[in-house]
Amino acid sequence: MELTNISVIKDNRSDCFSIMGITNIKDYIEYIKTIYNDRGGITGQRDALKTSSAIKIRKRMIMDIVSGTVLPPIVVGLILSENEFNRIYEEFGHTASLDNTTVSSIIKEIAPENISLIDGMQRTTAIIEAIETSKNIINNTMRIELWVVKNINNLLYRMLILNTGQVPWNVRRQLEVLYSPIKKAISEAIPDIMIYSIDDGKRRSASSQYQGDDIIELFLAFGSRKEKIELKERIAEEFTRLDFIETTEKNDLMVFFIHCFKMLCALDAKLGEAKNTMTTSAEQKKPKFFNGSDLFSSQPARIGFIVALAIKVIGRPGVNRTAEIQQASLSKIEKNFNEFSEKLKPIAGDELLNFLSFDILNEIIDKPSSKVGDFERTFFKDAFTSLIEQDFQIDSFESCWRAY
Repeated sequence: MELTNISVIKDNRSDCFSIMGITNIKDYIEYIKTIYNDRGGITGQRDALKTSSAIKIRKRMIMDIVSGTVLPPIVVGLILSENEFNRIYEEFGHTASLDNTTVSSIIKEIAPENISLIDGMQRTTAIIEAIETSKNIINNTMRIELWVVKNINNLLYRMLILNTGQVPWNVRRQLEVLYSPIKKAISEAIPDIMIYSIDDGKRRSASSQYQGDDIIELFLAFGSRKEKIELKERIAEEFTRLDFIETTEKNDLMVFFIHCFKMLCALDAKLGEAKNTMTTSAEQKKPKFFNGSDLFSSQPARIGFIVALAIKVIGRPGVNRTAEIQQASLSKIEKNFNEFSEKLKPIAGDELLNFLSFDILNEIIDKPSSKVGDFERTFFKDAFTSLIEQDFQIDSFESCWRAY
């Protein structure tokens, strides 16, 4: 795909580039067809809408395209490596523009997995259907915006901005949209864990195994610094959206999240060594937390741990911390956690189970509540906040479980 009439604007807030240009329909469809067939290159991207009103609107759009209408620019996201991004940065810094050769090189050389159709799925569907109606339009021109970024975080920011004021996606839709790139980033950063996708049909059976959509929920909780995320609520809930956008635009949220998730995974792996040898009769109810791996098999416990870390590192919603303060806070927590991990290394068997104090935990957690999930999330957030505030210097988890 070749772009002409290239216009470049640098987004100084997000350190990204918006490259606007003109191409023809034939080249665009040829370039995007693989990504389009994969639902925009974003897992969970909305397919062609099939409601009666959507079909009527698309039919009108098809007629307009055949008649030569100019559609709003379709936005394609490109994630570049550090070296590729710096090449653009240097050229733009010298000339305040980019020549066609550089832009063409970016478009041709980028790997398909780093391309996303982030705004224009419905328009692309209409264009494809319009070609079936009249093949004469393939040489018609159209506008394209390339949103060039060097990390997932800034692409996420762009997705959220594009969604603002439009028909809102629910949180489950956001989970699906973010799922693929975040899973990839975490898998590369923490290769020792197993992440199951929604389609794998597998469930966690041991420590260090996680469902992909659960991890995305952890990421959302980390970004908003709230333990209660209603998956059925609309993502357009302004308070959550603004908290999340403020965080993503000020620092590399993904980097902080991966550091904190690594700590969760390390603790999960160690606790997984604790195997309970006791047996329960058919009449007895097996405790919710029985083996060490049961703790982080609980999504409320995982969210409590992650949110407690997020608040300590990033600050509570509405609190503005500099990147230097956030990094210093993270470094202190990691130092304390590493010392805690070293202390746990020689502990095993019944001694490790006693250290976990699951008898206390099961007694406290086993309370009737109309909203068990909400209670547990808040309980574990308070418990792990206590652990962090004690600098991980505990003789057992009892003090944490009694912190609620």
